[in-house]
Amino acid sequence: MTDHQHSSCSCPHHWTQAAPFTPAWTQLTPSTTGNTHQDQMDTPNPVIPSTATLPMCTPLESRKAGPGKVLITVSIPAESIITLPTKALEIKMIRKHLKITQCRFFNCVPTVPGIPQDTPKLFLGGFVRKDIQYSEVVRRTSTTVEGSIKDFVVDIPISCVVDLGKHLISPSVHFDQQKEYGFSRSAPLPSGFSSKDKMLSSDLSEFNIVSQEYLNHLPSCELLFSQINEMDDALDRIPLEGGPFEEGVFRTLQEKMIILFQIRLIFQTDNNRNDDDDDHDHHHKQPKHHKHSKKKS
Repeated sequence: MTDHQHSSCSCPHHWTQAAPFTPAWTQLTPSTTGNTHQDQMDTPNPVIPSTATLPMCTPLESRKAGPGKVLITVSIPAESIITLPTKALEIKMIRKHLKITQCRFFNCVPTVPGIPQDTPKLFLGGFVRKDIQYSEVVRRTSTTVEGSIKDFVVDIPISCVVDLGKHLISPSVHFDQQKEYGFSRSAPLPSGFSSKDKMLSSDLSEFNIVSQEYLNHLPSCELLFSQINEMDDALDRIPLEGGPFEEGVFRTLQEKMIILFQIRLIFQTDNNRNDDDDDHDHHHKQPKHHKHSKKKS
């Protein structure tokens, strides 16, 4: 991206595909096929950018869906610029799949008088896998165009931090503790004190401590639904030389997406644990067969 593009783009989900480059090992290895088209295809996958701050997004819906379960619906806007490996006559099909790679819950610190109260957050990250199928011109006349179908797969990274608000009831956070304790000590006093008096204090020659470690459980996530609404526009379309006057080719696409998805956040509670234990016992318990003795006539 140029400096002008950097200054004019403030969208946190704007992503630009990395510029193609020639790997060092290909410069040292002589070409045996002389296929320049294949050299254009040997470009690395774009690297997911990192940043110091993440955008906040308000969930469209956040509601309880049972003991320890919360349904969260999120809408994330994203924009990207994609460069195809070769010039395309037109896009035939784009298949998209949402992949969630991070779903990390951050609980808020317990309320302390005089300190502002924060809200729970949910860090979401992943990418949209796009499989772009397009036609590439092979031969053309003034009235006809013959082409072949090409396929290009690219991953568009997305990230968002969901503010779960003040109404979400989640299990409280338990903190580790260390507590010291001591024993009383009675020692005689030096001269100058009454022989009936003794010095009562704690024993400074000992160190006793109790350490408590509590292992909090992170909730698990399930992706239930996703919907991707997108618009793709060619940025560098030019007329097809030697072809019909209305035809053109391009390589650069500007894509805008609205990614709507719903996840289920599952907290480990006593109810969930008891349900799991009951299911485990139910599957492992063998039914008892009662023997009925026959009466002798």
